[in-house]
Amino acid sequence: MAAYRVLIVEDHRELARMLRTGIESLDAPISAVDVPSGEEALLDATRNQPDLAIIDLRLPGMDGVKLAQRLRKRYPQVKIFLISGLSDEEIEKAVATIQPDAWFRKPLELADMLDAVERHLGLVEGFLGQKPRLSLKEEEKTVERMTDLLADLREHLQARGVALLDDVGRVALQAGTLPPTCGQEVLSMLVALHATGGHLNRLLEGEEPRYHFYLHTDEVVVHLRPLNAHYALLVLCVEQCRALPLDEVVSAIQKAVGGLQRAMARLGLLSPLRAAPPSPSASATVEKPSAEETEATPPPEPAGEGLVGLLEQNLPLEEADRFWEQTENDAPPAHALNPDALSYEQARKLGLAPGEESSP
Repeated sequence: MAAYRVLIVEDHRELARMLRTGIESLDAPISAVDVPSGEEALLDATRNQPDLAIIDLRLPGMDGVKLAQRLRKRYPQVKIFLISGLSDEEIEKAVATIQPDAWFRKPLELADMLDAVERHLGLVEGFLGQKPRLSLKEEEKTVERMTDLLADLREHLQARGVALLDDVGRVALQAGTLPPTCGQEVLSMLVALHATGGHLNRLLEGEEPRYHFYLHTDEVVVHLRPLNAHYALLVLCVEQCRALPLDEVVSAIQKAVGGLQRAMARLGLLSPLRAAPPSPSASATVEKPSAEETEATPPPEPAGEGLVGLLEQNLPLEEADRFWEQTENDAPPAHALNPDALSYEQARKLGLAPGEESSP
């Protein structure tokens, strides 16, 4: 019997099936099911409580935000991933509302999605909250060492802020402050650059990423240097730091990266950029939360309308299938899943898109 259950809510059935197949191919006790609507997702969740729900924001009927809110209310322990091809503004609004465990833009990077599934279900040893190889005391010392490295780098360069970013644009560790202009949209684009560096690394068959992104504006200088597949070091320079020779800044950043990589190796995190997700550690033990920890009695909700109301009356799955038979679309959009492509919006923001005159 599978130890973990993943619920995929995606109305483009080919994409949903591809995600389900990828998740079930992981070397882990996982079962996955896909449904095309939020209403059917709620019905399935009442019968088989999910450990993780992967939700498209745009769905027929109930949208992804409402579905995520209902699942969180009924099952506080469930992990939530959001996926979407909507505009940046709409995605950021949804992320701010839901605070998902991870979110992904279409076209999806399947390898990144599968890796996130493993990490958030605790199938691989993670960072700052996942099960460590070291003792708790040793882990705390190692993380403290990483914080000191960031602080030393910031002091040496007199930088505005130094941050360790994860692969979904969140700040894992930080020294100094990031300016208001460096919001979620900017961090997301920096993560997209990190992913692009990974693609180039794979195409060139490199064993370890060695790129260094450098952007000079009138107000700030941005440096981005990868540590491994999931983390990158961000340095924002103003005033004194801007006046330093570039080779001195790059050398100082590289030295800090080396120290961070050694610390992350102690935490079991260091791995090169790769096209395929990692296999779980043979020595790792997977522990499910106890029934007392996961069982939650959902508060009564007002009866819904349409299919929502029917679901709350234990609508059979066969009837739900017939309900959505007219809206099911087996042909996924061309941008739904392309492991080695950026969306047009991402390419435009990175300066890689054709001129405006050629835009549709």
